[in-house]
Amino acid sequence: MNIKDIAKMAGVSISTVSRVINGTAYVSPETKERVEEILKDTGYRPNSLAKELQQNKTNTIGVILPRIDLGTFANMFSGVMEVLTANNYNILLSNTGGLASEDIRYLNLLNEKRVDGILFFATGFIKEHQEVISKLRMPLVIVGQSGSFVNRQAIFLDSFAAAKAMVNYLISLGHTRIACIAVDDYDENIGLQRKQGYIAALKEHNIPIDYDLIVIGDFEYDSGKRGAEALLSNKAKIPTAIFCITDRLAVSASAAVLQAGYKIPDDISIACIDDPPLLSFTYPPLTTMRFDYLEMGRRASKMLIDGIDSGVEEKEQVAMPYTLEVRQSTNKNIHG
Repeated sequence: MNIKDIAKMAGVSISTVSRVINGTAYVSPETKERVEEILKDTGYRPNSLAKELQQNKTNTIGVILPRIDLGTFANMFSGVMEVLTANNYNILLSNTGGLASEDIRYLNLLNEKRVDGILFFATGFIKEHQEVISKLRMPLVIVGQSGSFVNRQAIFLDSFAAAKAMVNYLISLGHTRIACIAVDDYDENIGLQRKQGYIAALKEHNIPIDYDLIVIGDFEYDSGKRGAEALLSNKAKIPTAIFCITDRLAVSASAAVLQAGYKIPDDISIACIDDPPLLSFTYPPLTTMRFDYLEMGRRASKMLIDGIDSGVEEKEQVAMPYTLEVRQSTNKNIHG
């Protein structure tokens, strides 16, 4: 029996049960009575870690972001701020520039600062990450990566499924010569899983994998432009569709395709993953798989607060869903 079970029995959140136990904030008399009755009937007692966390509470959450200037992370951080502020938490923000060495430095620093918990927005995961995280004696939610190597509570994008679904959509339009502009595999969720989703969709439809149609770059806008130019330089293998694994790559790839004299989508369809407002205003507006990054930030924060209140070390890994947004950048293949 743990605080999660008590919350489920009472039909309330873990945070509400914690407030009743610790007397830290207002709870309606009816709810308080119901929770106290269940606590009495079950004989539940908070564990030692939960007590320690409450006694040493600083009301400060450490947030480690790779790039606050990127729209996806800015949207997630807005969700984080909304939930943490509503729950009276202060935020200690670290911006790492996407460098693993900075991730590790800030994880160590926040551990020394004794914050109540950490939201770690991870763009990659290496052995050094695992080593420092194993030493943390506080709740942690990893945002953006998943898998057995993470071994902590996490919330992530279902990137493999989203990429596969997008390529399946292009195939349903009659495209078989589909290129991919991708990034390095260091970011397992975006770099590796989206590329694997692309390959899986082609294999599922018995379309041969042509590695000349896969271009690897980075997350910067210019990388999409360079990738498209490389694909268009091989006149014998001009693709009828280009799948870009991020919106930034798609925006600049579209510009390069148009500058080369091709029409979108008549000559080449373009699709991507992620949906900042900009995509609705590109020419033509870009078809994409949309993740709700604002909600992802909210859910990550709620998961962390539940961990702080309960003192229970969860290993749950939650996948964020996606939705297909069809716009004018994709059409049926008319070239055979």
